[in-house]
Amino acid sequence: MEIDSDSGPRLGSFGVVVGGLLALAVGLGAMLVITIREASAMTDPAARKLLLRLAWLSLVLISLDLVMLLWCVLRHIRDRMEAEPPPKPSKYVNAWELAGQRIRLEDETDADEDPEVPGG
Repeated sequence: MEIDSDSGPRLGSFGVVVGGLLALAVGLGAMLVITIREASAMTDPAARKLLLRLAWLSLVLISLDLVMLLWCVLRHIRDRMEAEPPPKPSKYVNAWELAGQRIRLEDETDADEDPEVPGG
């Protein structure tokens, strides 16, 4: 079975993107909970309205983050499903042996003797 050398960096970058999107979703979720909790205890209407707007913004950002996360996961699954099958093994396994069979010396008897040195 042939090893796909491109899958390592792809899987690593996929992990980084998914981890980042999950961390962003957790942070935005914490911000949403904190702003809703503080808005419920707030007595000033202007500050309460500001906190509720911030909660809505964090809810919208969480939904966008989850859509991007879903898109990344589905794209990764699609790419894994459409991966090309590994190539069939070649009938020539030993390339050195094949190359040695192709090379022919011009005169095998001259190859064993010492070459003539000019001027000697």
